[in-house]
Amino acid sequence: MPKIVDHDERRREIVETVWRLVADEGIQAVTTRRIAEVSGTSNGALRYYFPSKEAALTAAFEHIVAATNRRADAADPRRHGQDGLRTLCREIMPLDAERRAEARLAINFWQQALNSPDKAELYAGITGRWRVEMAERLAEAERDGDVAPGAVSPATVDGLLSLLMGQQIEAVLAPARSTPERMLAQLDDFLARLRG
Repeated sequence: MPKIVDHDERRREIVETVWRLVADEGIQAVTTRRIAEVSGTSNGALRYYFPSKEAALTAAFEHIVAATNRRADAADPRRHGQDGLRTLCREIMPLDAERRAEARLAINFWQQALNSPDKAELYAGITGRWRVEMAERLAEAERDGDVAPGAVSPATVDGLLSLLMGQQIEAVLAPARSTPERMLAQLDDFLARLRG
């Protein structure tokens, strides 16, 4: 009797392998051969799920973004105002080993996106959704009186997203300086300046 394979589960396992390889060994370690070896998959079977290393890396990036969004939803499914904004930001921020590992993969994906319109479009779509939510939470915070009237603009959202993306880089390249306490203090300082 042939073995029944749950293809969705197998794909998830391979994606998990890819992002862990990037986090633990760096992008240079991610070859189709290495992915197959670590995931216990033959090269031929791997191609069934991902036709190339780049496709596997893209799926891994999408996986860590989905994980970020799931964590934010689990922490506060009805995010509102400044507290809701802080919840989303905390899940994007590389505050622990898991999220620092995700940051390593994100940075490698960004590098690939420099020369790939498809990857750049994927990045823009993901950050675009975060921008929309940030703008909504800030508008709620303004209505709640937690933000000074007129303090929120598209530049405010741009600044907040830039702060978060910069923290990804700093956490990977300068981990001794990028402690959770310092990163959270940066977020709190940013939000405090909006109160006027």
